[in-house]
Amino acid sequence: MAAREFLLLSATEPDRSGLVAELTGFIAERGCNVEDSRIVVLGGYAGLMVLLSGEPAELEEVLRGLEELRQRSGIRAVPNRVRAREAGAGPEAARMMVEASAIDHEGIIHALAEVVRRHGGNIVELESATESAPMSGEPLFRLQMSVWAPAEAGAGDELWRELESVARQEGVDLVLRPVPPPAGVPVPGGPERRATPRRGG
Repeated sequence: MAAREFLLLSATEPDRSGLVAELTGFIAERGCNVEDSRIVVLGGYAGLMVLLSGEPAELEEVLRGLEELRQRSGIRAVPNRVRAREAGAGPEAARMMVEASAIDHEGIIHALAEVVRRHGGNIVELESATESAPMSGEPLFRLQMSVWAPAEAGAGDELWRELESVARQEGVDLVLRPVPPPAGVPVPGGPERRATPRRGG
């Protein structure tokens, strides 16, 4: 049996019922398996990313059938070959879940993401939304992101300290939780930490 290979399909289409069923049906018809997937709807558009696996001949069938998929369903999937399914960081690196909330203003995501970039970390998941605050009705910003910290000793603590500092400057309430590694691997990092910005007055 030939070794299984990997292919990433991504598409952005106006949201409608049946998109996921049509894309995954197309994949299954060609004997491939969905390994990981992410689907999100923003502004009336659905963003789909599907990592699939299959034998080389099966993946070629997927590639050859993309135009047929577009014609029959309107889904314009863009393929990218994936050489190997390797994690973005080794087991010795610390993974953190960062949660942030603030009265919405420009630049919050950039300020936090720039700290992660500057310290050599990697954001692997990020989700944000804006809603009305319960009492004041002001726009309330919420963010959750999963971050791999650099593997060097103390790098996670340095990253946290600067995130905490930037959160105070931006008026952001911040919570950081270490994400436990798989069973048998020591937990990198300490307990939950919180940063609350100083309020004027």
